[in-house]
Amino acid sequence: MNTTALIRLILRRDRVWQPLWILSVALFVATTVATIRELLPTQETILHYTNEIAKNPVILLLQGPAYGDSLGAAAAQQRGAATTIFAALASVILLVKHTRSDEEQGRRELVGSAAVGRHAPLTAALTVVLAANAVLAVLITVVGASAGLPMAGSLAWGLMAASAGWIGAALAAVAVQVTQRARVAGALAFTVFFAAYLVRGVSDLGGPGLQWLGWLVPNGWILRARAFGGERWWVFLLVAGFVVAMVGLAYALSARRDIGAGLVPPRLGPARAPNGLRGPFGLAWRTHRGTALAWIAGAAFIGAGIGLGGQTAVETFGQSGALDFWAGRTGADDPAEIFFKLVVYELAVYSVSLYAIMTVLRLRGDEAAELMLSGPVSRARWAAGHLLFAVAVPVVVLVIAGLGLGLGDGDFAGGLAMTTVIVPGVWVMAGIAVAAFGLFRRAGAVVGWTALALAIAMEVGWEVGLVSDSLFMISPFAHVHYSTLADPGPGTLLGLTLVAAGFAAAGLYGLRRRDLAL
Repeated sequence: MNTTALIRLILRRDRVWQPLWILSVALFVATTVATIRELLPTQETILHYTNEIAKNPVILLLQGPAYGDSLGAAAAQQRGAATTIFAALASVILLVKHTRSDEEQGRRELVGSAAVGRHAPLTAALTVVLAANAVLAVLITVVGASAGLPMAGSLAWGLMAASAGWIGAALAAVAVQVTQRARVAGALAFTVFFAAYLVRGVSDLGGPGLQWLGWLVPNGWILRARAFGGERWWVFLLVAGFVVAMVGLAYALSARRDIGAGLVPPRLGPARAPNGLRGPFGLAWRTHRGTALAWIAGAAFIGAGIGLGGQTAVETFGQSGALDFWAGRTGADDPAEIFFKLVVYELAVYSVSLYAIMTVLRLRGDEAAELMLSGPVSRARWAAGHLLFAVAVPVVVLVIAGLGLGLGDGDFAGGLAMTTVIVPGVWVMAGIAVAAFGLFRRAGAVVGWTALALAIAMEVGWEVGLVSDSLFMISPFAHVHYSTLADPGPGTLLGLTLVAAGFAAAGLYGLRRRDLAL
């Protein structure tokens, strides 16, 4: 077995997941362009957007500035940063899966018993992930050009997304040499990437006096490629240099460690576990607490930022008349109010649903499951511990975000109503993930993520008029929507909750009856 054979094996294992995430990001770009074209139909509205919304402190921190006054520049400012995060996250997950995860599960030792070099698995994983991001760059370029955007700007946007994926993969390649656990390696790599992303945000927020700070991190190089705003192609040379340096470091570290071990050994825990960890719920808390607290802190930060600074800018934008048609599309009277609800809705729905599905699907990789289930613990109790976090943490996150929204005008009840109404829709997505895990075994992850991708696709399709109201109502989020299409009364919310419970019950029933293959 050689590197080429390992590449074919990775492509075989990821024959569904890799095309799915590439197409999802490309679809995200396509729908963004269509939505921005509807939101900003004239050059006057584009100029007003770049002068008002894009210069808001919260927008600068989270998305970066607009580097032009064209439709493409507005679209890239709105979603360019998001595409880099999606590409980096997928690349980290895939690289860790085919390196450190294989070592944990014993596949690396099996492969190593054949005629294969020490670095062949890392080389194969890097080759596939880097090539997948190159395909993503080509696809985004085609999508942008097909939508009527300039070819140069479309190519720059594609290279921005690919660069983020390459950086994420390079960071993950180093992380899997340093740590001994796949989860820790993935968390470490993405944390470094996101920390650099926030440094870039602080740089843009600080104005010309802090521009130098953004040049210290690769995330700053990516956005400063200036898609549709006088492209700077040379910044991609900086990205290439960084990736080569990190990959070289990964190979050097790989040569210095034993297979299955990390350069930094895990610290020893206490000899006896506290009483709170002696059960499935305590173990679930120990497993999920870091991610949950990070999500809650992020909700407080973003909610407060939007509440304090975002609403004023949106109101100014709404009063300009640029959103009159959008108010008519959604059936609302106040353009500024409906656009503000749209911003909050999209951030809450997509991010919190992402957390819920990730939490449920961690059941498949629970290292302690076999040991725990060998004792007097049923499969349902074990799974319920994880499901509790997928249900409870979204509530806390949305409540914190809602309270943050109320900081601007003191309307805390209104902020809470805007966010907490989304909870049953998120529960449905978590229930679908549980059902997929319990009924479809290894295909559960694909089914869970596909359900979220379809919900997002229907949402964006409805916003641009490509999806009818009746078809959109298939999505659980259509029933808790920000527009007048939805009527999220007690009956609707109860119905969604019962649907979520039904999916979860089906998943737990299936888990009891099938072989446990995590």
